[in-house]
Amino acid sequence: MREYQAVVRVRHQGRDLSKSLDALDAVTGALLDYGATAQLGDGWTEWTMTVRVPTLYDVAATAGRAVRDAYERASWGSTLVRVDAWQVAEWEHARGLTEE
Repeated sequence: MREYQAVVRVRHQGRDLSKSLDALDAVTGALLDYGATAQLGDGWTEWTMTVRVPTLYDVAATAGRAVRDAYERASWGSTLVRVDAWQVAEWEHARGLTEE
């Protein structure tokens, strides 16, 4: 398995997750295994998370499913808008943070 960072952008029907602490707790709790952090907006959220999967092609499906399931557990409707991903080791190497 390789480690990837994913940014998942979600729309949630004009609702603001930061104004519903119960829903925020439920979604964040469901994403705990991914070390997810959120940037919140009115009607949208971007989740940055770590995903361990075999290939880059598996990131969107895995991260998207995790986020969608987390919103369903919180009884919030959501629509996935976009998933961006990169391999952590390659990024760190390109930035000079690791030797290999």
